[in-house]
Amino acid sequence: MAKKRIEREARRVRRCLIVERHAWETGFAQEQLQIPLEAAEGFFGPAGASRPIRVRIAGAGPHDHRCTVSQRYTRSSTRRINGLHFVGLLGPCFVFFQETDDDDFYEFWCQYDVAIVAAHCGSQWRQARSSQHGRGRLVTIVDAPVPRPQRT
Repeated sequence: MAKKRIEREARRVRRCLIVERHAWETGFAQEQLQIPLEAAEGFFGPAGASRPIRVRIAGAGPHDHRCTVSQRYTRSSTRRINGLHFVGLLGPCFVFFQETDDDDFYEFWCQYDVAIVAAHCGSQWRQARSSQHGRGRLVTIVDAPVPRPQRT
């Protein structure tokens, strides 16, 4: 048992997906979060079908929240987080999905000081394709742990 855990930890470097949430998110009550396809597949894995994940919202207690990472939306080149209703309460910000030691389980939080987050990651950002709503969102994947909140 300990050998399996050590092998898993040795091959796995934890990462954190940081994605910009726009004011015009889609879905019922704006609860969907679109993630550019390349970043979503690089972080969550291939997009053959929707799959369940669990998140723990930082600072909101020990409860897990179940949601899904969607299949590929070819037209928009995205995958989406669905069913995490908390996202519908957020305004424009950066959201963080940080890997944990458990598969398909992530720590989740947001930060509204977008200038600090953008500066912290420097040139690592990728910008998604722009749409009728405005410029494409920024996204990056960095090594974890990422401090909460980020400061200069």
